[in-house]
Amino acid sequence: MKALVTGGAGLVGNALCRKLLEQGAEVLCVDNLSLGTLRHIEEFKDRAAFKFENWDVSRPGWHEKLKGRRFDLLAHLAANSDISLGRERPEMDEERTFATTFEVLQAAKALRVANFLFSSTSAVYGADPVMPTPELAPRLHPVSIYGAGKLASEAYISAFVENYGLRAWVYRFGNVVGRRLTHGAIFDFVARLRKNPAELVVLGDGRQSKTYIDVEDCVGGMLHAFERSPAGKTHAERFQLFNLSTTGTTTVREIAEEAVAVVAGGKSAIRYGDSPIGWVGDVPKTSLDVSKISALGWAPKLDSTAAVAASIRDYAEWSR
Repeated sequence: MKALVTGGAGLVGNALCRKLLEQGAEVLCVDNLSLGTLRHIEEFKDRAAFKFENWDVSRPGWHEKLKGRRFDLLAHLAANSDISLGRERPEMDEERTFATTFEVLQAAKALRVANFLFSSTSAVYGADPVMPTPELAPRLHPVSIYGAGKLASEAYISAFVENYGLRAWVYRFGNVVGRRLTHGAIFDFVARLRKNPAELVVLGDGRQSKTYIDVEDCVGGMLHAFERSPAGKTHAERFQLFNLSTTGTTTVREIAEEAVAVVAGGKSAIRYGDSPIGWVGDVPKTSLDVSKISALGWAPKLDSTAAVAASIRDYAEWSR
């Protein structure tokens, strides 16, 4: 199999490239390194089956450089993904979250790639959805610019499926964590503790409760669903939608306490804010119904709290 992975130097992209290579695929990784880093893909540099290009996939016509190439699979993981940054600079999500999707869909069309995998997010559900939230939740009202960009992307993918014969697998991720973090609460807490080991300042009151999934479980779930839910003839069969997360939830207080224990030996004071959210656009509680992907025989190895603990330990080591 020949695979094209956008955003392949990020947390999820790196893990997906590794998994595909382990399965014998040839992988072209494309990333503009705005969040991903070359360090993430250094392990692949001597592998003949792996190639890297520093390209910005939000730019029209970027795929013309690939004219004549054939790919069996296009996994689109490139996005802004820093939700708080999206509020400060909404053009970031228009460019990096939505425009990347449109231009990558154009690439899939031009290169005649049949299979399209997309990393969406639970942020498309917005605040106060039914919990655990199923894929067919009755309302989709994102409250972050990032979530809006992902939902618009899903709509365009659906239309390309209908108009151009594409087959798509869309995954609404929980919060993905792991060793090679580029943003998020664990990333921020480790950095703050190293800057000031005496005190950890937490945005919000710490009672936010969310579902976290280890990155290896995440990419395993992506490929499991892709391999076991073959596309059919109808639109519903060619546009496959899955929640992809793990069991249980973890509070920000639990993350903060574990980060202090690992990074500062448990000696830092933790100072919480008063707000039930960390920033405008933050969703304080998430819990995803994963019964659809579970019915295909997939199960995560780590629950939410175990995934968080492993990520804090591994990222603290990786980022030294």
